[in-house]
Amino acid sequence: MSTININQSAQDEDAREQARLLGFHNASADIADVRTYVDEYTKISKVDNWERMNMSTAQGGDLADLGYATSNIFDGRYIYFLPYSADTILRFDTTSQFTVAGSWEQMSLSTAIGSMVDAATLGGVFDGRYVYLTAYWADTFARFDTRGTSFTTAADWETMDMSTAQGAAVLDGGYFEAGFDGRYVYFMPFNSDTFLRFDTQGTSFATVGDWQRMNMSTAQGANTINAAYKGSPTFDGQYIYFTPYNSNTFLSFDTQGTSFTTAGDWSQMSLSTALGAADLDNPLGPTIFDGRYMYFGPYDSDTFVRYDTKGVSFTTAASWEQMSMSTALGANVNAAFGGTSFDGRYVYYSVGTADTFIRFDTQGTSFTTTSDWQKMSVSTALGTATVANAFAGCSYDGKYIYFTAFSSDTFLRVLATPSEL
Repeated sequence: MSTININQSAQDEDAREQARLLGFHNASADIADVRTYVDEYTKISKVDNWERMNMSTAQGGDLADLGYATSNIFDGRYIYFLPYSADTILRFDTTSQFTVAGSWEQMSLSTAIGSMVDAATLGGVFDGRYVYLTAYWADTFARFDTRGTSFTTAADWETMDMSTAQGAAVLDGGYFEAGFDGRYVYFMPFNSDTFLRFDTQGTSFATVGDWQRMNMSTAQGANTINAAYKGSPTFDGQYIYFTPYNSNTFLSFDTQGTSFTTAGDWSQMSLSTALGAADLDNPLGPTIFDGRYMYFGPYDSDTFVRYDTKGVSFTTAASWEQMSMSTALGANVNAAFGGTSFDGRYVYYSVGTADTFIRFDTQGTSFTTTSDWQKMSVSTALGTATVANAFAGCSYDGKYIYFTAFSSDTFLRVLATPSEL
């Protein structure tokens, strides 16, 4: 089997080119063994694989506490960071250096949405042209045209009034995250009784008829619960999945069904059944799909959960697996994780209130095998003492995983599995 030659000069031109494509200009490869490369060079516990960027430098101004929240938005070149309690949307050019201020652009949130609203947007999604932003503590959905003039051109930003989209009076704290199925953008209600979806093939962003609504209590088959759902709606090729936050019900919507408002196209799974334990308040948040399994990250629970989309059914307990957080981490920490990403091999969980970044090897032995879970101390990754609630969401750009600074002055990224592999 061929191997990687570290810090050696390959005589084979093809070998040198392969190393360059992998992003290691100072390492040559003799037609590299992929698994050896991944194991050796992308260890999450390797300090040199982590890079740091000061938030105030990225912003071009003073640090805003609790500045940025969950995001998993990559448009093929730029990573977008969405404000939680700041007035600045940030994007980073992945073709440039992470720690250089000029690689970061800033757009005033008040300019983008036409007003100044703190904590206005938390999540978003990219549809191939537009970046969509959710309305959280605001009455305005927004989208940015990546084919427009520039990131800071107000005309490249469009808005839609939440109450108009809902067809009802505005509800505070309405929408937390968004998902995309190839045509429709789904907005997950956080403190609202209305799931929303927008037709990207419709007339315009501000056309009421392009927005569809589904009553949460109808979708759940039960009474509405405030702050019921959290985490990005995630698509597996047919179904969109919604993660319970303050609810005992996982939901999935069949995009190949009759309509968005047809109750029979929505399936429910009891949280306590999926967990194999008593229901926990605010248990889960981030969600990611690896091509077969749907992963649900714990928010206020000691349980990682995954659902086998090729299993018996959504409502079959045997199709769900659980992994104790305390076993995966080697310690018992609740309310730990706020975001997820997948790099083609590993599922990454972004730290909420724990001192440990963690990732799971989807090519390992099993979901419950301790050695398939890898860890990195937050304080080591930061190079400083751990900050409570330091990070929220995470994103993948084909080479790095980016971690969003929430209650920290530091954005982080770590070397991941290159998509070229």
